Amino acid sequence: MRIAFIVNNYPPRAGGVEFHVQSLARELAALGHSVHVYTLGPDTGTRRDGAVVVTTLTERWRIGDTLGFPPLGSTRRLARALRDERVDIVSVHTRFFPVTAIGVRAARRARVVVVHTEHGSGHVVTDSPLIRVASRLVDLTVGRWVLRRADRVLAVSESVAAFVMRLASVEARVFYNAIDVSTADDPVRIHDVNRVVFVGRLVPGKGWDVFLEAVAALRTLGVAVAADVVGDGPDMPDLQRAIGRLGLKDVVVVHGRVSQPAVRATLRGATLVNPTILAEGFQTTLLESIAESGRVVTFDVPGAKTLQDRGAPIRVTSNADSNELLDVLRDTVGTEWVPASDALIADWLWPTRAHEYAEICRAALEATAVPTR
Repeated sequence: MRIAFIVNNYPPRAGGVEFHVQSLARELAALGHSVHVYTLGPDTGTRRDGAVVVTTLTERWRIGDTLGFPPLGSTRRLARALRDERVDIVSVHTRFFPVTAIGVRAARRARVVVVHTEHGSGHVVTDSPLIRVASRLVDLTVGRWVLRRADRVLAVSESVAAFVMRLASVEARVFYNAIDVSTADDPVRIHDVNRVVFVGRLVPGKGWDVFLEAVAALRTLGVAVAADVVGDGPDMPDLQRAIGRLGLKDVVVVHGRVSQPAVRATLRGATLVNPTILAEGFQTTLLESIAESGRVVTFDVPGAKTLQDRGAPIRVTSNADSNELLDVLRDTVGTEWVPASDALIADWLWPTRAHEYAEICRAALEATAVPTR
Protein backbone atom coordinates (compact mmCIF):
# COMPACT_ATOMS: atom_id res chain seq x y z
CA MET A 1 0.00 0.00 0.00
CA ARG A 2 0.95 3.63 -0.45
CA ILE A 3 0.38 5.39 2.86
CA ALA A 4 0.69 9.13 3.45
CA PHE A 5 0.91 10.52 6.98
CA ILE A 6 -0.25 14.15 7.11
CA VAL A 7 0.72 15.52 10.53
CA ASN A 8 1.53 18.81 12.23
CA ASN A 9 4.78 17.63 13.80
CA TYR A 10 7.36 14.93 13.13
CA PRO A 11 10.79 14.25 14.69
CA PRO A 12 13.15 15.90 15.37
CA ARG A 13 10.21 17.66 17.03
CA ALA A 14 9.57 15.56 20.13
CA GLY A 15 6.37 14.37 21.74
CA GLY A 16 4.14 11.35 22.23
CA VAL A 17 2.21 11.75 18.97
CA GLU A 18 5.39 12.50 17.05
CA PHE A 19 7.11 9.31 18.24
CA HIS A 20 3.94 7.29 17.61
CA VAL A 21 3.81 8.47 14.00
CA GLN A 22 7.53 7.98 13.40
CA SER A 23 7.63 4.46 14.84
CA LEU A 24 4.50 3.40 12.96
CA ALA A 25 5.75 4.91 9.69
CA ARG A 26 9.13 3.18 9.99
CA GLU A 27 7.59 -0.20 10.77
CA LEU A 28 5.09 0.05 7.91
CA ALA A 29 7.98 0.83 5.56
CA ALA A 30 9.85 -2.17 6.95
CA LEU A 31 6.84 -4.30 5.99
CA GLY A 32 7.27 -3.18 2.39
CA HIS A 33 4.69 -0.40 2.19
CA SER A 34 5.48 2.93 0.55
CA VAL A 35 5.33 5.58 3.29
CA HIS A 36 5.46 9.36 2.83
CA VAL A 37 5.13 11.84 5.70
CA TYR A 38 3.94 15.41 5.10
CA THR A 39 4.57 17.75 8.01
CA LEU A 40 5.35 21.38 8.90
CA GLY A 41 8.60 22.95 10.00
CA PRO A 42 11.24 25.62 9.46
CA ASP A 43 13.48 23.49 7.24
CA THR A 44 11.34 22.85 4.17
CA GLY A 45 12.13 20.22 1.58
CA THR A 46 12.20 16.45 1.23
CA ARG A 47 14.47 14.10 3.15
CA ARG A 48 14.57 10.46 4.17
CA ASP A 49 14.04 8.99 7.62
CA GLY A 50 15.31 5.51 6.87
CA ALA A 51 12.88 4.09 4.29
CA VAL A 52 10.32 6.82 5.03
CA VAL A 53 10.13 9.88 2.76
CA VAL A 54 9.52 13.08 4.76
CA THR A 55 8.38 16.30 3.10
CA THR A 56 8.40 19.37 5.33
CA LEU A 57 6.04 22.14 4.23
CA THR A 58 6.11 25.81 5.14
CA GLU A 59 4.80 26.73 8.59
CA ARG A 60 3.38 30.26 8.60
CA TRP A 61 2.39 30.62 12.26
CA ARG A 62 3.10 28.65 15.41
CA ILE A 63 1.37 28.76 18.78
CA GLY A 64 3.43 27.36 21.63
CA ASP A 65 5.58 24.38 20.70
CA THR A 66 2.94 22.10 19.18
CA LEU A 67 0.37 23.98 17.12
CA GLY A 68 1.46 25.18 13.67
CA PHE A 69 -0.47 26.50 10.70
CA PRO A 70 0.36 26.03 6.99
CA PRO A 71 -0.16 28.71 4.33
CA LEU A 72 -3.34 29.11 2.31
CA GLY A 73 -3.58 26.69 -0.59
CA SER A 74 -2.07 23.76 1.32
CA THR A 75 -5.18 21.61 0.86
CA ARG A 76 -4.98 21.95 -2.91
CA ARG A 77 -1.24 21.21 -3.01
CA LEU A 78 -1.60 18.16 -0.79
CA ALA A 79 -4.53 16.80 -2.81
CA ARG A 80 -2.44 17.11 -5.97
CA ALA A 81 0.46 15.28 -4.31
CA LEU A 82 -1.85 12.47 -3.15
CA ARG A 83 -3.18 12.02 -6.67
CA ASP A 84 0.27 12.17 -8.27
CA GLU A 85 1.63 9.53 -5.87
CA ARG A 86 -1.51 7.38 -6.17
CA VAL A 87 -1.81 7.19 -2.39
CA ASP A 88 -4.13 4.50 -0.99
CA ILE A 89 -4.43 5.63 2.64
CA VAL A 90 -4.10 9.00 4.36
CA SER A 91 -3.20 8.71 8.05
CA VAL A 92 -3.99 11.70 10.29
CA HIS A 93 -3.57 12.09 14.04
CA THR A 94 -5.31 14.10 16.81
CA ARG A 95 -8.53 15.93 16.07
CA PHE A 96 -7.56 19.52 16.85
CA PHE A 97 -4.35 19.96 14.85
CA PRO A 98 -4.81 22.27 11.84
CA VAL A 99 -2.96 19.86 9.54
CA THR A 100 -5.32 17.04 10.55
CA ALA A 101 -8.33 18.87 9.11
CA ILE A 102 -6.35 19.89 6.03
CA GLY A 103 -5.26 16.28 5.55
CA VAL A 104 -8.84 15.06 5.69
CA ARG A 105 -9.95 17.72 3.17
CA ALA A 106 -7.07 16.92 0.83
CA ALA A 107 -7.83 13.20 1.02
CA ARG A 108 -11.50 13.77 0.19
CA ARG A 109 -10.55 15.86 -2.83
CA ALA A 110 -8.11 13.20 -4.00
CA ARG A 111 -10.65 10.44 -3.26
CA VAL A 112 -8.36 8.67 -0.79
CA VAL A 113 -9.44 6.66 2.27
CA VAL A 114 -8.74 8.41 5.61
CA VAL A 115 -7.71 6.63 8.82
CA HIS A 116 -7.71 8.97 11.80
CA THR A 117 -6.02 8.08 15.10
CA GLU A 118 -7.17 9.97 18.17
CA HIS A 119 -4.69 10.42 21.00
CA GLY A 120 -6.62 12.52 23.52
CA SER A 121 -8.99 11.24 26.19
CA GLY A 122 -10.69 14.57 26.84
CA HIS A 123 -10.75 18.28 26.19
CA VAL A 124 -7.52 20.20 26.72
CA VAL A 125 -6.78 20.68 30.44
CA THR A 126 -5.51 24.17 31.23
CA ASP A 127 -5.69 26.88 33.86
CA SER A 128 -6.32 29.50 31.17
CA PRO A 129 -10.05 30.26 30.70
CA LEU A 130 -9.36 31.64 27.21
CA ILE A 131 -7.50 28.51 26.03
CA ARG A 132 -10.08 26.27 27.68
CA VAL A 133 -12.98 27.94 25.86
CA ALA A 134 -11.11 28.16 22.54
CA SER A 135 -10.02 24.50 22.64
CA ARG A 136 -13.55 23.32 23.36
CA LEU A 137 -14.84 25.41 20.48
CA VAL A 138 -12.28 23.77 18.19
CA ASP A 139 -13.29 20.32 19.48
CA LEU A 140 -16.99 20.97 18.89
CA THR A 141 -16.42 22.22 15.35
CA VAL A 142 -13.22 21.13 13.60
CA GLY A 143 -12.56 18.18 15.89
CA ARG A 144 -16.07 16.77 15.53
CA TRP A 145 -15.93 17.29 11.75
CA VAL A 146 -12.62 15.39 11.48
CA LEU A 147 -13.93 12.44 13.48
CA ARG A 148 -17.10 12.21 11.44
CA ARG A 149 -15.43 12.61 8.04
CA ALA A 150 -12.73 9.99 8.52
CA ASP A 151 -13.42 6.57 7.01
CA ARG A 152 -11.94 4.80 10.04
CA VAL A 153 -11.32 6.19 13.51
CA LEU A 154 -8.82 4.58 15.87
CA ALA A 155 -8.28 5.42 19.54
CA VAL A 156 -5.10 4.69 21.50
CA SER A 157 -7.03 3.55 24.59
CA GLU A 158 -10.53 2.73 25.80
CA SER A 159 -10.73 6.14 27.47
CA VAL A 160 -9.95 7.84 24.17
CA ALA A 161 -12.59 5.75 22.38
CA ALA A 162 -15.16 6.80 24.97
CA PHE A 163 -14.26 10.47 24.46
CA VAL A 164 -14.61 10.10 20.67
CA MET A 165 -18.10 8.71 21.18
CA ARG A 166 -19.07 11.54 23.54
CA LEU A 167 -17.69 14.21 21.24
CA ALA A 168 -18.78 12.99 17.80
CA SER A 169 -21.02 9.93 18.29
CA VAL A 170 -18.45 7.91 16.35
CA GLU A 171 -17.38 4.40 17.32
CA ALA A 172 -13.59 4.14 17.39
CA ARG A 173 -11.56 0.95 17.31
CA VAL A 174 -8.98 0.73 20.07
CA PHE A 175 -5.47 0.75 18.59
CA TYR A 176 -3.08 0.77 21.51
CA ASN A 177 0.13 2.72 21.57
CA ALA A 178 3.39 0.77 21.39
CA ILE A 179 7.12 1.10 21.93
CA ASP A 180 10.30 0.23 20.09
CA VAL A 181 12.39 -2.78 21.02
CA SER A 182 14.82 -2.03 23.83
CA THR A 183 18.36 -1.24 22.69
CA ALA A 184 19.97 -1.99 26.06
CA ASP A 185 23.25 -3.84 25.65
CA ASP A 186 23.16 -5.50 29.07
CA PRO A 187 20.41 -8.15 29.31
CA VAL A 188 20.79 -8.39 33.12
CA ARG A 189 17.79 -6.82 34.87
CA ILE A 190 18.77 -4.93 38.01
CA HIS A 191 16.26 -3.14 40.21
CA ASP A 192 17.20 0.17 41.79
CA VAL A 193 14.49 -0.09 44.43
CA ASN A 194 15.08 3.36 45.90
CA ARG A 195 15.12 5.38 42.68
CA VAL A 196 12.01 7.12 41.34
CA VAL A 197 11.69 8.86 37.98
CA PHE A 198 9.41 11.51 36.48
CA VAL A 199 9.23 11.73 32.67
CA GLY A 200 7.25 14.35 30.80
CA ARG A 201 6.91 17.92 29.61
CA LEU A 202 7.28 20.43 32.40
CA VAL A 203 3.85 22.03 32.12
CA PRO A 204 0.98 22.60 34.55
CA GLY A 205 -0.99 19.44 35.22
CA LYS A 206 1.74 17.01 34.13
CA GLY A 207 2.57 16.33 37.78
CA TRP A 208 6.19 17.33 38.24
CA ASP A 209 5.22 19.39 41.32
CA VAL A 210 3.32 16.46 42.87
CA PHE A 211 6.35 14.26 42.17
CA LEU A 212 8.74 16.62 43.97
CA GLU A 213 6.43 17.02 46.94
CA ALA A 214 6.20 13.23 47.23
CA VAL A 215 9.99 12.85 47.10
CA ALA A 216 10.40 15.51 49.81
CA ALA A 217 7.76 13.80 51.98
CA LEU A 218 9.47 10.43 51.60
CA ARG A 219 12.79 11.96 52.68
CA THR A 220 11.08 13.49 55.72
CA LEU A 221 9.75 10.03 56.59
CA GLY A 222 13.28 8.66 56.48
CA VAL A 223 13.00 6.86 53.15
CA ALA A 224 16.34 6.88 51.31
CA VAL A 225 14.89 7.83 47.95
CA ALA A 226 16.77 9.24 44.94
CA ALA A 227 14.99 10.91 42.03
CA ASP A 228 15.39 11.77 38.35
CA VAL A 229 13.39 14.28 36.30
CA VAL A 230 13.47 13.80 32.53
CA GLY A 231 11.89 16.48 30.37
CA ASP A 232 11.77 20.16 29.64
CA GLY A 233 9.19 22.87 29.21
CA PRO A 234 8.03 26.29 30.36
CA ASP A 235 7.86 25.20 34.02
CA MET A 236 11.59 24.42 34.21
CA PRO A 237 12.40 27.58 36.26
CA ASP A 238 9.57 26.73 38.68
CA LEU A 239 10.86 23.18 39.00
CA GLN A 240 14.37 24.39 39.81
CA ARG A 241 13.03 26.77 42.46
CA ALA A 242 10.89 24.01 43.97
CA ILE A 243 13.90 21.71 44.22
CA GLY A 244 15.74 24.40 46.20
CA ARG A 245 12.74 25.23 48.39
CA LEU A 246 12.19 21.55 49.26
CA GLY A 247 15.87 20.90 49.99
CA LEU A 248 16.25 18.37 47.19
CA LYS A 249 19.35 19.69 45.39
CA ASP A 250 21.36 16.63 46.41
CA VAL A 251 18.46 14.24 45.79
CA VAL A 252 16.96 15.12 42.39
CA VAL A 253 18.89 14.93 39.11
CA VAL A 254 17.32 17.08 36.37
CA HIS A 255 18.21 15.69 32.93
CA GLY A 256 16.19 18.07 30.76
CA ARG A 257 15.12 16.89 27.30
CA VAL A 258 17.12 13.85 26.20
CA SER A 259 17.00 11.25 23.44
CA GLN A 260 14.61 8.30 23.63
CA PRO A 261 17.46 5.84 24.32
CA ALA A 262 18.53 8.09 27.21
CA VAL A 263 14.96 8.13 28.53
CA ARG A 264 14.88 4.34 28.42
CA ALA A 265 18.25 4.15 30.19
CA THR A 266 17.00 6.39 33.00
CA LEU A 267 13.84 4.32 33.43
CA ARG A 268 15.73 1.03 33.53
CA GLY A 269 15.16 -0.77 36.80
CA ALA A 270 13.53 2.26 38.47
CA THR A 271 10.03 3.25 39.59
CA LEU A 272 8.23 5.59 37.22
CA VAL A 273 5.95 8.01 39.10
CA ASN A 274 3.19 9.38 36.87
CA PRO A 275 0.89 11.88 38.66
CA THR A 276 -0.55 13.60 35.58
CA ILE A 277 -4.07 15.05 35.47
CA LEU A 278 -3.92 15.99 31.77
CA ALA A 279 -6.16 14.40 29.12
CA GLU A 280 -3.63 11.73 28.21
CA GLY A 281 -4.19 9.16 25.48
CA PHE A 282 -1.93 6.19 26.21
CA GLN A 283 1.46 7.21 27.55
CA THR A 284 4.25 5.16 26.03
CA THR A 285 6.33 5.99 29.09
CA LEU A 286 4.30 3.38 31.01
CA LEU A 287 5.31 0.76 28.44
CA GLU A 288 8.93 1.91 28.31
CA SER A 289 9.21 1.64 32.07
CA ILE A 290 8.00 -1.95 32.30
CA ALA A 291 10.01 -2.90 29.18
CA GLU A 292 13.16 -1.70 30.95
CA SER A 293 12.52 -3.93 33.98
CA GLY A 294 10.94 -1.04 35.84
CA ARG A 295 7.64 -0.56 37.60
CA VAL A 296 5.04 2.21 37.70
CA VAL A 297 3.11 4.13 40.35
CA THR A 298 0.50 6.26 38.65
CA PHE A 299 -2.74 8.13 38.87
CA ASP A 300 -5.58 6.38 37.03
CA VAL A 301 -4.54 7.29 33.47
CA PRO A 302 -5.65 5.60 30.23
CA GLY A 303 -3.97 2.25 29.70
CA ALA A 304 -2.63 1.82 33.23
CA LYS A 305 -5.28 -0.64 34.42
CA THR A 306 -5.15 -2.48 31.09
CA LEU A 307 -1.45 -3.14 31.62
CA GLN A 308 -2.01 -3.93 35.30
CA ASP A 309 -4.68 -6.50 34.42
CA ARG A 310 -2.22 -8.18 32.04
CA GLY A 311 0.33 -8.65 34.78
CA ALA A 312 2.53 -5.56 34.51
CA PRO A 313 4.09 -4.24 37.75
CA ILE A 314 1.88 -1.17 38.00
CA ARG A 315 0.20 0.38 41.04
CA VAL A 316 -2.75 2.65 40.20
CA THR A 317 -4.24 5.10 42.70
CA SER A 318 -8.02 5.21 42.97
CA ASN A 319 -8.06 8.90 42.01
CA ALA A 320 -5.77 11.87 41.45
CA ASP A 321 -4.94 12.15 45.16
CA SER A 322 -1.40 13.16 46.10
CA ASN A 323 -1.83 11.75 49.63
CA GLU A 324 -2.79 8.34 48.27
CA LEU A 325 0.13 8.52 45.85
CA LEU A 326 2.47 9.14 48.80
CA ASP A 327 1.00 6.18 50.70
CA VAL A 328 1.58 3.89 47.70
CA LEU A 329 5.14 5.14 47.27
CA ARG A 330 5.87 4.67 50.95
CA ASP A 331 4.83 1.01 50.59
CA THR A 332 6.66 0.60 47.29
CA VAL A 333 10.04 2.35 47.48
CA GLY A 334 12.72 0.05 48.87
CA THR A 335 10.89 -3.15 47.93
CA GLU A 336 11.50 -5.60 45.08
CA TRP A 337 9.04 -6.50 42.34
CA VAL A 338 8.50 -9.08 39.61
CA PRO A 339 9.31 -7.50 36.23
CA ALA A 340 7.02 -7.74 33.22
CA SER A 341 7.54 -10.89 31.20
CA ASP A 342 9.04 -10.88 27.70
CA ALA A 343 5.76 -12.31 26.39
CA LEU A 344 3.79 -9.38 27.82
CA ILE A 345 6.21 -6.84 26.36
CA ALA A 346 6.10 -8.47 22.90
CA ASP A 347 2.41 -7.60 22.57
CA TRP A 348 3.25 -3.91 22.94
CA LEU A 349 6.06 -3.54 20.42
CA TRP A 350 5.76 -1.60 17.16
CA PRO A 351 6.34 -4.54 14.79
CA THR A 352 3.22 -6.18 16.22
CA ARG A 353 1.22 -2.97 16.07
CA ALA A 354 2.29 -2.16 12.49
CA HIS A 355 0.93 -5.48 11.25
CA GLU A 356 -2.37 -4.61 12.95
CA TYR A 357 -2.43 -1.15 11.36
CA ALA A 358 -1.76 -2.57 7.90
CA GLU A 359 -4.69 -4.98 8.31
CA ILE A 360 -6.93 -2.10 9.39
CA CYS A 361 -5.93 -0.16 6.27
CA ARG A 362 -6.56 -3.14 3.99
CA ALA A 363 -10.00 -3.66 5.51
CA ALA A 364 -10.80 0.04 5.09
CA LEU A 365 -9.81 -0.08 1.42
CA GLU A 366 -11.97 -3.12 0.82
CA ALA A 367 -15.01 -1.88 2.73
CA THR A 368 -15.01 1.84 2.01
CA ALA A 369 -16.69 3.19 -1.09
CA VAL A 370 -14.70 5.76 -3.05
CA PRO A 371 -15.10 8.95 -1.00
CA THR A 372 -16.59 12.08 -2.46
CA ARG A 373 -15.89 15.68 -1.70
